[in-house]
Amino acid sequence: MKRSYVTIPSKAIGRPFEMLVFGTRGKPMLAFPSSSGRFFDFENFGMIEQIASYIDGGKVQVYCVDGLDHESWFAQIPPADKARRANDYDWAIANEVVPFIISDGHPGAGILCSGVSFGAYHTANFMLRHPELVDIGIALSGNYSIAFAVGDFRNDDVYYNDPLMFVPGLAGSGFLDNLRRDLLILCAGQGPWEEWNAEARALSTALNDKGVPHLLDLWGFDVEHDWPWWKKQILHFLGKLDRAGFLTPNGRLSRLDVSGFLSNYPHI
Repeated sequence: MKRSYVTIPSKAIGRPFEMLVFGTRGKPMLAFPSSSGRFFDFENFGMIEQIASYIDGGKVQVYCVDGLDHESWFAQIPPADKARRANDYDWAIANEVVPFIISDGHPGAGILCSGVSFGAYHTANFMLRHPELVDIGIALSGNYSIAFAVGDFRNDDVYYNDPLMFVPGLAGSGFLDNLRRDLLILCAGQGPWEEWNAEARALSTALNDKGVPHLLDLWGFDVEHDWPWWKKQILHFLGKLDRAGFLTPNGRLSRLDVSGFLSNYPHI
């Protein structure tokens, strides 16, 4: 497996943005780290090894990006500063990282985003804010509100980084049309340490109210909030996406692709 350490200049972050890239071709997959995590976490926790057959087989090319949670939501700074720094991160991913990915052999591609725990929050938040860039999101065991980090404080920066706040207010046919051709998968177990399923259900309800197709898949009461289960889940969903023909280097889903996938999901 080809493994590359990459840095790209980042005006938004104020220093080079670090990432690891695995593979040479396939659907571009942007992997977010979990809370206060780093770009090497997907590798260190065995997720890259778990999906090695998809990387070596040219089905996915994985871009493991660095995190900034320690300077934003988990930093000991005022809520307004947390949200402002979170916006820096969002801007860097959208305007610096994504163009690098597209230029790395993926013209015309929709990005597949994935993450576990707080990385699932980043997956959903980024996809819902930038549906023109992302066409598939696999969010495993995520929370979908950042109220825990800001208390009662609210401003626009907080609002637009909290899916449970901004999704109910989404409007504009163009923006919603983009969302309606994307596939967001919200998955979690119902066992130990899975504490955010109420947020997943609430986000699912809000998406339904906006006519945004998605999949809410809650696994059994034996399924824990931990890496062994996330490894099983990522394999499960990559297998479904592969059999549906969605893992291509330059492809982007259509609304028909998404509706067909969801309609036939149990049989794919």
